[in-house]
Amino acid sequence: MKHAAPRLRRIALLVAVVMALPATSFAGPRLYSGKTFTGENPVGVDRHLFARTQDALELMYQRRYDESLQAFERIGVDYPESPVQSVGRAVVYQARMFENFDYAYDRQYKQEYADSERLFRALGRSPDNKAWVYFLQAVHVGLDAMYLVRHREYVSGLNKAWDALEKIQKVEKLAPEFKDVQFALGLYNFWRTAITEQTDYLPSFGDHKAEGLAQILEARDHGFLAPAPAGLALAYSYMENKDWTKATESIQWVQKRYPTNVMSEMTAGRIHRLAKRYDEAEEVLLGITRFAPDNDRVWFHIGETRYRSRKKNRGAFEAYERYLATDPIDEYKAHTYYRMGLVKRRLREYDQSIAMLQKAVDLSPKWKSPATKLAQVKEEQQRREERRSKKKAKARSEAKKASSKPTGVKAVPETE
Repeated sequence: MKHAAPRLRRIALLVAVVMALPATSFAGPRLYSGKTFTGENPVGVDRHLFARTQDALELMYQRRYDESLQAFERIGVDYPESPVQSVGRAVVYQARMFENFDYAYDRQYKQEYADSERLFRALGRSPDNKAWVYFLQAVHVGLDAMYLVRHREYVSGLNKAWDALEKIQKVEKLAPEFKDVQFALGLYNFWRTAITEQTDYLPSFGDHKAEGLAQILEARDHGFLAPAPAGLALAYSYMENKDWTKATESIQWVQKRYPTNVMSEMTAGRIHRLAKRYDEAEEVLLGITRFAPDNDRVWFHIGETRYRSRKKNRGAFEAYERYLATDPIDEYKAHTYYRMGLVKRRLREYDQSIAMLQKAVDLSPKWKSPATKLAQVKEEQQRREERRSKKKAKARSEAKKASSKPTGVKAVPETE
């Protein structure tokens, strides 16, 4: 009987191994982000596929864009019929463009969007994983709505946004435990309230801000795929409410988890700037130049921070100039020249101010602010020149009067 205990231990170990087989069988796919996603999900998706989707998105949130694209490509090899591959890659390309406010990956994005359309058509009305398919379609359409708005195609963008919302609502009905959908629903409730409150010609929506904030928070804390963007959205929503304390707390939640995410750092800088914490804002933004030296847009925000502080006018101009040297699109060139013109006005360098504002007008003739400021600066320069001319004329007149007056010294007659 002295060997019974070891045998029992071995049998117990064997039972434990057998019981654990379903979990160990999942250990097949390699996860590259450093996170250990289990793939468990409430929408009935294959665990391997779901875990790898989480991992690919995590790489994107960590700003490891090329690795994220490769991870989605590998998903496409193993799951060629799934739209995850192309929808995911489209998300990555949009993230790259959004952080730099450019359209550098337009061609790649449009190709991925077309591939997604083809894969969704191939799925047709398949009853498999309907909640998951609706969710992917919502991301696909919602992403394109944002893309269209960035291109100022507002009507088309709004129509697609409604389409995405309808699909999100279907996901919520089919899989209420899939908390990622609360991100989209919360954005809708908060921002529709905010916009209708500020726009007289839109019908009242009622106050759903608190509801929206609660939904976004639920997605951040209990979502499977969207915690990071939900954290960013929460910070932006509190910024809209001018609640700088909660906005700061919300963005710090993201910063702690993703310290090299450009969008979260830019958001943190903007929160500090709006709260008039200019030194903190500049410190955060300069940090971006160290870990993401390829990001150009940050120099515009550095310029904004210095300009708003009113203490570093020449430093602001240098930052704007540095951003302008990266050759941004005309819309952002116009904004940059506009700011540079205002800086030069503040420094009383009127000729340069007028030249900068004129460039802003030429680049964006429908934008009224540069033309208005240009007229003001010209008038201001003219008034100063008139005052200067009057002062000079007065000085000359006084000098002439002084020279024509007798000195008050009597001449001494000559003597023989």
